[in-house]
Amino acid sequence: MKGFHRSSRSGAVSVFSELDPFTVFRSTLFLFLAIYAVLTVWSAAWRVRRVLAGTDPGKRLLRTYLAYQVVTVRLRPLAGELLQIGFWSALLVIIWWLHTKV
Repeated sequence: MKGFHRSSRSGAVSVFSELDPFTVFRSTLFLFLAIYAVLTVWSAAWRVRRVLAGTDPGKRLLRTYLAYQVVTVRLRPLAGELLQIGFWSALLVIIWWLHTKV
């Protein structure tokens, strides 16, 4: 079937010939999950702000209580958790970087 096969003699490489489907999928998934996470956190923060807004004594007491809880949080357990999250995140970034080198 001569004539059905077309070759490019100019030597130009198509953009899509070097595109890895897994990379496209991974990047698209990451983009959608990042947008979803930002919108979810923003929505929750907006709801908390709406609940805490106001001048009645109950809401004022709730704001005072939450401020007290934030100030008196125990930093040792929190620091341990944040250290663990940072370690696993760094390990993930290293693995991802090594994956791009292979």
